[in-house]
Amino acid sequence: MGVVQNEHEIREELKNELTSLVNENKTWNEDTQELFTRVVLKPFKTLRTALLVVDFQNDFVSGSLSIKEGDAEQDPLEALPHVNNLLQNLNWNVIVYSQDWHPSNHISFFEHARNPDRELAPEDKSRKLRPFDIVRFVKPVSTIQVLYPSHCIQGGWGSQLHLGLQRVEGAHYIKKGADVYVDAYSAFSDNCGIKQSELEMLLRKNDINAVIGCGLAYDICVMHTLKDASKHGFLTCIVKSGSKGLSSLKMDEANKMFQKRGVAIIDDEMAQLISRREAFPIEWIRLLVHQAHNELHGKK
Repeated sequence: MGVVQNEHEIREELKNELTSLVNENKTWNEDTQELFTRVVLKPFKTLRTALLVVDFQNDFVSGSLSIKEGDAEQDPLEALPHVNNLLQNLNWNVIVYSQDWHPSNHISFFEHARNPDRELAPEDKSRKLRPFDIVRFVKPVSTIQVLYPSHCIQGGWGSQLHLGLQRVEGAHYIKKGADVYVDAYSAFSDNCGIKQSELEMLLRKNDINAVIGCGLAYDICVMHTLKDASKHGFLTCIVKSGSKGLSSLKMDEANKMFQKRGVAIIDDEMAQLISRREAFPIEWIRLLVHQAHNELHGKK
């Protein structure tokens, strides 16, 4: 993880990046300076941040789909003080809590995989199914689905945010996965990309340009939420200490995706610096530099 702390260092990083990207004219001139000011400095000087706390719910902490039962052997309660520090002690423009909010016969529930209102693909009909199997439904919606134990049923204990999680006055709440037949890992949209939540609109309305994410599970809902945040053009990072995952393999895959997309993996100290507008992840600098480069060369 890199840190760029002031305008001089940002300028030097930009020079280095532009020098490596531009073949013909490797010089710093008035055009480069204007581009630097508009595309790199301005976003940081006007940075507006949103903290997204993803699915810190009872069932994922100690209920039917407890994260600590995964092979990564991570305890969500170890993340709780870090998440509460982000909520209580740091300054964000918007705070959002997301919650899985499933009907009792949700498509992701292992116990309901053979309900008469849905149809498995022939290869899955004929085999014995177990929790965490991946299956294909052909009706009523064609979708690939991981089967989980029933969890986060609307209004039940398991769907509630953990009692130890701090609630911030004025925060926003996004409920997801309420469609019986389509799951929703991301707080931005369902897994089929058909239905969008109100999250992007909320962030745009509040002029947010950076998203800081944490929560459960690192390798599923946090990963998909932050992947979508980066796709929507937000500067994005995950607070590693405030996020716990189920699968070591899937967490490694998530980290590779984060690296590819320029999603910074940060610690508590960097989160504090971002909240005070005193430092930014090097990944964010590089993203803006590449945008500047593409603008220089008329690329989209």
